[in-house]
Amino acid sequence: MQGLSAAGGCCGSTKKRTIVGGWAWAWWLVTDVQRLSLNVMTLNPMCENVETAQGVPLTVTGVAQCKIMKSSSYKNNDYANNEADELLGTASEQFLGKSVKEIKQTILQTLEGHLRAILAKVTE
Repeated sequence: MQGLSAAGGCCGSTKKRTIVGGWAWAWWLVTDVQRLSLNVMTLNPMCENVETAQGVPLTVTGVAQCKIMKSSSYKNNDYANNEADELLGTASEQFLGKSVKEIKQTILQTLEGHLRAILAKVTE
């Protein structure tokens, strides 16, 4: 599944819309249209030789399933839908124009950073 972001249009409009599971009208040469994958991405974060609070080196590997949320995931819950819309907007700002490989790399680096921070606080 993909999200579609459409910005611009005739008459100098600067409004940006994000559409999931629908369609949008786009003016050729005037409207900027970009797609964002909403599929599940499987990542394998790995941290090698990270020292714990006692100085013990650890190597840890993991598996993470990541997905950009869309508001239709929540039925009859306006608060969750608004939060999901906000998350979709944030993801659009950060990831539009990037390939799936670049998105995976960005998320993987973030996960590995958090994993290193957690491992550094591990006590025996």
